[in-house]
Amino acid sequence: MAANPEKISVIIPVYNGAAWLETCVRSVLAQTWQDLEVLILDDSSTDGTGQLAERLAKGDDRVRVITREKRGVSSARNEGIEKSEGSYLAFVDADDKIDRKMLEIQHEILKKENCDLVLCGYSVWDGKSGKDIENSNNSDNSIYSVKTVDSKEYLSDYLLQGSTRCWSVLYRKETVGGVRFREDLTIGEDMLFLMELLPNLKRVGITDYPGYAYRINPAGAMLRPFSPSYMDEIKSWRLAGEIVKKRDPSLLPKASSILAVSAMLAAGKIARLPKGERHRYRDCISRCRQAVKEGLEIPGAAKELPSGYRIKTALFLACPAVYLNLYHLWKKGSAS
Repeated sequence: MAANPEKISVIIPVYNGAAWLETCVRSVLAQTWQDLEVLILDDSSTDGTGQLAERLAKGDDRVRVITREKRGVSSARNEGIEKSEGSYLAFVDADDKIDRKMLEIQHEILKKENCDLVLCGYSVWDGKSGKDIENSNNSDNSIYSVKTVDSKEYLSDYLLQGSTRCWSVLYRKETVGGVRFREDLTIGEDMLFLMELLPNLKRVGITDYPGYAYRINPAGAMLRPFSPSYMDEIKSWRLAGEIVKKRDPSLLPKASSILAVSAMLAAGKIARLPKGERHRYRDCISRCRQAVKEGLEIPGAAKELPSGYRIKTALFLACPAVYLNLYHLWKKGSAS
C-alpha cells in the first residue's frame, strides 16, 4: 500500500493503560496537523483499555485499534510501523501526551530543512496537576530554536550524551526503512533503534520546542526495583559499542564509558536489595563487574566517566561486596 504523501502515523503501544490512554489519544487528535492516523496497539489489556480504545475509534475515524497478543512495546511499535499508512512516523507512549502544535512544527522543520528526522524537546509532568514539573528546554512554546546536524554530530552530541528517546521525534518513514526495534530487549531498545538508523541519516533537525509531555510513571522500567531484565541495559550498550566502533572509532571511549556506567547502575539496583536477596543475584553482580572491566579496558574510556565514577568503579572492581554494602547503607540513609 502506497503511503499517503503528508499523512503522519502516530503509533501508541499500550498495555493496561485505561487510566491514561484517553488523555494521550485526545492530545494527538487535537493536533493542528490534522492529516494523521492514530494506531493504538493494545497488548491484550485486562483493565478495559481495549474497550476504551474502541470507543475512541468510534468517535474519530482517524483512530485504528489493533488488538494483539502480549508481546511487549518493541513488538507493538514494529507492528505499528508495518501497518502504518503515513509517510511520516511518530511514537507516543500511552501515559504521555503531546502539545497541540508538536506535529505541525516538526513537519514544518523537517520539510524546510530537508531532514530525515526531527527531535523536539520535552517537559516532565506528574499526570495529576496538569502542570509541568520540569522542562527540558524552554517554557515558552511560541519561541524556539532550530538547528540541523549530520549523522556524526547526532551520534556524538546527542545519542552519546543521553538523548536516546524514540518519542518526541518525527521520522520520515522512508528513513526508517527496514530498521526495527529489538524485541529481545526491555531496556535500551529505543537507543539501539536510533543507532541503527544512523546509516540512513543525512540531516537531523533539532529544536528546543518542548512539544512532548513525559509522565513520571512509578511503574516505569527505570524506576522499578531490580529484576534480571534490567541487565538488558548492559547488553544494549555492548551492541551500541559495536555500532559506534564501525561508524566512528574515535567515539568508542565514550560509548565504552557508558557501558561501564550502565553496569554500575545495574549494580546499584542490586545493592538496594536486602543482603539476603542480593545473594540470589551473584551472577548478575559478576556480569556487572565484567562489563565495567570490559568498558574501562578501552583506552580513554576512564577519562570519559562522569564525575565520581572513577572512584566508584575502582572500588566495585576491587571489592564488589564492600561497594554493594556501602551503596546499600548510603541509599538506606538518604531515604530515611
